[in-house]
Amino acid sequence: MESADSKTGTPAVMSRAQVRRKLPWGPMADWPAWGRSAALLLAYALLAGGVWLMAVGGAAARFAGVLAVALSLPLLVHAGRAVARERSRASDRRYLREFMPAIVGYMLFMLYVWPLQKGMDPGWLKTALVLSPMLPVAGIIRASLRHVLASDERERRQHMEALAIGVVIVSLGSCALGFLGAARILVLDGATVLLFVYPAICITYGLACCFLTWRSYRA
Repeated sequence: MESADSKTGTPAVMSRAQVRRKLPWGPMADWPAWGRSAALLLAYALLAGGVWLMAVGGAAARFAGVLAVALSLPLLVHAGRAVARERSRASDRRYLREFMPAIVGYMLFMLYVWPLQKGMDPGWLKTALVLSPMLPVAGIIRASLRHVLASDERERRQHMEALAIGVVIVSLGSCALGFLGAARILVLDGATVLLFVYPAICITYGLACCFLTWRSYRA
């Protein structure tokens, strides 16, 4: 973008940072506290709404849910930094570039590809289709590890503590379900329980990470 120089009248090239400062809303980190909090709440609302649509909706609603989750991810990352009065880093942008295709691919696989195995005969083709969601899962794990390793020492410690808390909570829950199943009080399908172990760790880790980050900045 160009602007006229006041002395010479010749156009002067503006940097991207100068352009952003001239925008009426400015960088999210410079928003007032209520604006930053509202952006973070909107991100969580989009995430929760998207998951709900994918869980209970029809084909169109499920696709809308995938879009809502995809929109919530960059907003979560940028708003999370902004709440702490920080601007997004290069590692955050790289994380989004690697994580978003993987998580969207996983959701699309589970919603539209994996159910096809129900009408297939046992064989190598069905085995390959059933295991196909492991490809985006591997991408999710890779993006997350690279993001944690690119963090500073304080954030890396928070990630490790949050992961430990998540694993402990899921382990205790699994142990409790095992005792209930052995006593025939609450019997669940073993395959279903195993399928939800990784998502449960991700959810508890995410919640613990949010709490630890909030506690760190309050201190």
